[in-house]
Amino acid sequence: MRFKLYNTFGGGSDVLSLGDAYAEIRELGHVFAVALAERGHETKDSDMMNGLSAYHLLRLKGESARLDAAHDMVMNDISSVMFKRAREIASKEKDQ
Repeated sequence: MRFKLYNTFGGGSDVLSLGDAYAEIRELGHVFAVALAERGHETKDSDMMNGLSAYHLLRLKGESARLDAAHDMVMNDISSVMFKRAREIASKEKDQ
């Protein structure tokens, strides 16, 4: 399991696991989707995509050290998985 140590705004530090990071982003996405739905907007994306969208659209960077750490961990994990898939596809195409 992966963890990230981050500095809290109070001057301390805390640890966030990758699973908790995904939960933080999903929770943000759910709250964002509910707020949009209450205003008549239809959201079709997952809580994860809504959370990532909310983080960027609402410019939340710097508002919460925990949320910043969660966003960084999730984006790094997603990027790592996608690059791995791209390399596997390129390798298969090269072998053909």
